[in-house]
Amino acid sequence: MDSLLAAIVAIIMGEDEQITIRHLFYRLVGERQIEKTEAAYKSLCGHLSKWRRSGEVAWDSFADNTRWHMGRATFNGLNDTLTNTVKCYRRDLWAMQDAYVEIWGEKDAISGILYSEADTFGVKVFTCRGFASLSALYSAANTFKQAVANGKQVFIYYFGDHDPSGLAIDRAAVDSFRDDFGVEVNLTRAAVTPEQIEQHNLPTRPVKKTDTRAAGWLGGCVEVDTMKPAVLKSIVRDCITGHIDRHQWEKTRVIENAERETLQRFAASIGQQAQEDL
Repeated sequence: MDSLLAAIVAIIMGEDEQITIRHLFYRLVGERQIEKTEAAYKSLCGHLSKWRRSGEVAWDSFADNTRWHMGRATFNGLNDTLTNTVKCYRRDLWAMQDAYVEIWGEKDAISGILYSEADTFGVKVFTCRGFASLSALYSAANTFKQAVANGKQVFIYYFGDHDPSGLAIDRAAVDSFRDDFGVEVNLTRAAVTPEQIEQHNLPTRPVKKTDTRAAGWLGGCVEVDTMKPAVLKSIVRDCITGHIDRHQWEKTRVIENAERETLQRFAASIGQQAQEDL
């Protein structure tokens, strides 16, 4: 248990942000600390509960991207509203670019990691949770059609497992976009690839015998969760920046900053007026 706890702390301390417990699980599997079984995952959860309560692992070490609150934001008056607007304001940095880019991930476990990098560029992240539903693909297709109508090419970068079903997910999405919804997209597998397996020495597992697509599969399988967050974020960054016209990007950023400053002055004047009216 001491060696497991030490490995967990080392992984947590080596990251700049929260990871999910499922991601930690796959990292530990990759380091040969635990077996890749559901029983081992449940055991890990039990140990983490104990260590978090004892203070040996911090409560805020992990994210849970599968649960969230629903409800509207509320504000303490107009000044509070405007202050929030200034903080949240972002211009569409892609409006004057030739590309429309999205990042897609197979699993919730990596969605926060992908988002933390993609959001810095104003790029959306979609989590498939396996094979995406037709309803989700229909909604995405409508967004892509609008982008095409605006003169843009659509690029999707997909992060998924290297196994028979994982490799079929992105192909199925492309086929559905074309055959069901009449829109062509450029979908590229960003991870996991055979080259990355070798480059990062990623741990493999046997193909699942229950996978109906396993016939003829050669070699091992790799979970995308075994890749380090820093590596995933670097891949996301490279995928996005390859489509950016830097000159136009910087011009748009200048406009964004000027607009934010205007909002700040307006919010300050409203706040001052509110104080005088008291």
